[in-house]
Amino acid sequence: MHRVTNGMIAENTLRNISAAAARLAKANEAVSSNMKIQLASDDTTVATRAVTYRSYVAQVKQYQDNADLASAWQTSTDNALASLSEDITSLKELATAAASDTVTDEERENYATEVQTYLQDIITIMNADETGSYIFGGYSTGTEPYELVTTDIGDLVTFKGQYLSLGSVLSSDISDADIEAFYTAASSAGEIYNSLSEAASSAYSSYTTAQAAADADPTDVILAAKATAALTTYNTISAAVTTYGGTANLTDAASSAESDYVTIKAAITTYSGTATLSDAADDAQAITDTLTAAITTYSDSTTLTSAANSALTAYNTAQAAADADPSDTTLADAATAAKTNYDILSAAVTTYGSTATLSEAAEEAKATSDALASAVATYGGTTSLTDAAAAAKNTYKTLTSADNANAQSINYNVGFGTSVTVNIEGQDVTGEGDSSLFNTIQKLLLALNGDTTYKTATMDSSGNVTVTTHDLNISDLIDELSAALSTVTKAQSTLGVRMNQVSSISDRLDDAYEAYKSLMTDNENIDTATATTELTSAEYTYEASLAVGAKVISKSLIDYIA
Repeated sequence: MHRVTNGMIAENTLRNISAAAARLAKANEAVSSNMKIQLASDDTTVATRAVTYRSYVAQVKQYQDNADLASAWQTSTDNALASLSEDITSLKELATAAASDTVTDEERENYATEVQTYLQDIITIMNADETGSYIFGGYSTGTEPYELVTTDIGDLVTFKGQYLSLGSVLSSDISDADIEAFYTAASSAGEIYNSLSEAASSAYSSYTTAQAAADADPTDVILAAKATAALTTYNTISAAVTTYGGTANLTDAASSAESDYVTIKAAITTYSGTATLSDAADDAQAITDTLTAAITTYSDSTTLTSAANSALTAYNTAQAAADADPSDTTLADAATAAKTNYDILSAAVTTYGSTATLSEAAEEAKATSDALASAVATYGGTTSLTDAAAAAKNTYKTLTSADNANAQSINYNVGFGTSVTVNIEGQDVTGEGDSSLFNTIQKLLLALNGDTTYKTATMDSSGNVTVTTHDLNISDLIDELSAALSTVTKAQSTLGVRMNQVSSISDRLDDAYEAYKSLMTDNENIDTATATTELTSAEYTYEASLAVGAKVISKSLIDYIA
């Protein structure tokens, strides 16, 4: 049996009082701070979860902020596109009114003033910004992307300091010499936006970089393959410079290459894949000549079917005459020519459709003939159609890839591994090269000022400038403005899909934020009712321990001595 001394009783009593005081302090701190723990060491499980949940909440909050910024950018873009659509619609209505034969010179002058106003407004729209960032300038968000500048050859629109379509639409009053001089100087200064020359230069730079890496480690087959691919890309774009001209817009060149591929591919069906380009080009030219001659014979609105039937009748008549007098070589030649004429028209029915008119077929045939003639110059006359089609397809893909690589998409991270593109580049709205909205507006201004022609300029790979004069008719511009409106509508549709995506993501982020916030709260915060009960219990226990201690600890000998 152990002896219990007064000291032992006092020590235990004090220890219990201390424990009760600590419990009371902890319960009081929990209620006052509303937190389960004050230090990580208090509960490592709660602490670990707290770090995880807080990280999730912070991430989701950042994603929400990004989504709000993306939505604001997209809303500004949508508003700008809506305004642009309204201006183009007004321009189309104006062009329609101006195309009337009853319009007076004074009305045309007033229309021209309106067009100038619309041009300035469109440039202002294309320079729209969102909180100081210009929304149509790609990565160049700090500077207004569009500007109307006055040059020696007229007013031209620049995009990020470069001419959009240098010399594309110019007044016929400007001399060819002035146009050539300006064009050559601007080309030498690299002032043409998105040109093939720039793409070729960039491709060559990529090639030299890849080749240097391959030379540094000759044993690395991957580096060698990359260098080879980069050289192929450079050679393809360099060849395209020769075909389309160094100042050609990259987007336009890619479109032309696609058209060339489609034409050559179709020629394979017509002539066979083993036929040479020269043979196909000659046949296409013969078809063009036959259809053009048929227009003179029958009229441009005659259908191919009617023309073919008439040609068959003419052939039968000529052949009957030749059969009646076999010795007359002139009659025999006429019958042969009539047969060739019929064969071509009959084949054209299959190629272009029985309801197509001679005029429509002749136009398509000429386009095919021109494309094949160009292909002869590019790939060589002895190249088979199959090989030429493969080369044209490769050129198209390479140029398209280069054009896409030139795109400057601004992306916002709005989720775990999810990003959205918030911007639309200005060129995707106004168009590029010869078909740009600004060129159409320039044509409209010239037409309203009484011009019936306009000039364009192109430069080949050798730096030779060619100036061409074109007919100008306001009625033709109505279709161009319709196409421009379609381009804007397409951009609005693309933007609408992205806006819906951001809206949907924002809703999910709101749900995720509430979920993680709830988990964080449940993990870190106390249950008020439970904590209050614990505090009351701790207070009672502490007070009881003090009362019991006062009774249990009796006076010691020291007290008496004192």
